[in-house]
Amino acid sequence: MNDNCKEETMPDYRGMFDREYVGSWDLKGDTVVKIAKVEAKELTSQRGKNKKPVIFFEGAEKAFVCNKTNGKAIAGMYGNKTEDWVGKKITLYPTTTSAGGETVDCIRVRPTPPKEK
Repeated sequence: MNDNCKEETMPDYRGMFDREYVGSWDLKGDTVVKIAKVEAKELTSQRGKNKKPVIFFEGAEKAFVCNKTNGKAIAGMYGNKTEDWVGKKITLYPTTTSAGGETVDCIRVRPTPPKEK
């Protein structure tokens, strides 16, 4: 490689698939987002159909499928009623968890509101 070429980080291959929901590979560390709306959606996975909250963020292309762990974190900050979450900021971060005997990538919500700058 010559000195005139800048080395760029190649995107994670998982981000190259056509997906409507954010994945851990889409995050570059802690990411503060503002909740625009929350909808209950029926999603299909390998385990069948499940109803889950889907959170949409201001200015974001992809929505966030909220699991129970993340829902509890948001409810701990802003209450159980999802309409009270709208307009509030949360911090998402990539990490791993155990699922089906494997360690898998996931997204978690920090349990405290992000500090205003």
